[in-house]
Amino acid sequence: MWKLMIADDEPKIRRGLRQVLPWEELGIEVTGEAEDGLDALEKAQALKPDLIFVDICMPFMDGLSFIEQLRFDSEGALVIVITGHDEFKYAQQAVKLKVFDYILKPVEKAALREVVEKALRVLDQNKTKSERFHWANHQLQSNSNLIRDTFLRKWMAGVLSPVEIQSTMAHLKLPVGANRMAVFKVLQSTNVGTVKRDWNKDLLEFAVKNIIEEVVAALGEHIVFSDDRGHVVVLSSLERDHDWMLVCGSIQSKIEEILSKIVVAADRLLEPDVLAAERIYHDLVREVGMKVNFSPIVMLARKYVDQSFAEPNLTLQDVADHVRVSPTYLSKLLKKEVGLSFIDYITEIRIRKAMLYMNDPNYKVYEIAEKVGYNSQHYFSNAFKKITGVSPMSYRKGCRT
Repeated sequence: MWKLMIADDEPKIRRGLRQVLPWEELGIEVTGEAEDGLDALEKAQALKPDLIFVDICMPFMDGLSFIEQLRFDSEGALVIVITGHDEFKYAQQAVKLKVFDYILKPVEKAALREVVEKALRVLDQNKTKSERFHWANHQLQSNSNLIRDTFLRKWMAGVLSPVEIQSTMAHLKLPVGANRMAVFKVLQSTNVGTVKRDWNKDLLEFAVKNIIEEVVAALGEHIVFSDDRGHVVVLSSLERDHDWMLVCGSIQSKIEEILSKIVVAADRLLEPDVLAAERIYHDLVREVGMKVNFSPIVMLARKYVDQSFAEPNLTLQDVADHVRVSPTYLSKLLKKEVGLSFIDYITEIRIRKAMLYMNDPNYKVYEIAEKVGYNSQHYFSNAFKKITGVSPMSYRKGCRT
């Protein structure tokens, strides 16, 4: 239903306008009336009507001043001026203020209906345009990384002209100062620790890319992406070769540190728990290195959960509202694409974050529980053991020994 507001200082005119047409049949709801310009401005700001009938001659604030102030505050509503013959010159001024149309008093039903139906067509067109714009913008934002990486790969392949490169970089807001390049290749070793590892090449390459992004974040202007051969390419403003060697050393150390923690934790568990350790290891690699092959809605939902997991009362409804779909539809998408229900997914995210905090002895277990969204330490401990196979205290002891 479109919302209509009537502003006129004559009660008889307001009553007549309310009754003259079958508003509900036209898809219009009369949401408010105002008897002077100031009252009209307050109600317009509060009610946000789509269509406004306004008289020019009103006390406290005339119709023209009302329209001018309304245009300053909001461009949304279509304004139809109601005017008498002797006020025609004022109607001409109203046209300059971008009113939609004007009607002469006394108001004729046929003329009013014609103007209203014309206004409805415009409102419908504007709504369609707005929905298309928001959809296109949503698609652009959801696929921005894919668009960026595709451009960068074409750039690397030498198939773009300088003009295309310059315009696309400006459109994607890529840093123009990142003009030095480094290429990283992942070399695998299957025997790490006492358990032979079946490393997933694609997942590890993506995990390494994330680690490299974290390391180079402090380098100033930079771009990180993967080329068609699985190499991680870094474009940066860093110039000295010595600085690049330090960066490479830092990246290698961080990769070894993360992987060795997973392996050592698994190797130190008793034999019955080795399978659980292997599951933890594979889940961690999956979480760090999941390839971006989700639908835009799931990508947005995962990003929102990653940002909001510490909220104890975060619900499926909250996430669904954020991505503008129904909770039922989002739940089905998560199950289909992630393989988990919403509760299981957010529990895994929280426990993964908690495992990182466990490495810091300054945090007590109840503090870690609160930081990852649990009000109850008991509930947190049960969830932690369900995911990892060990209690928080046992896991922490394993990290320290």
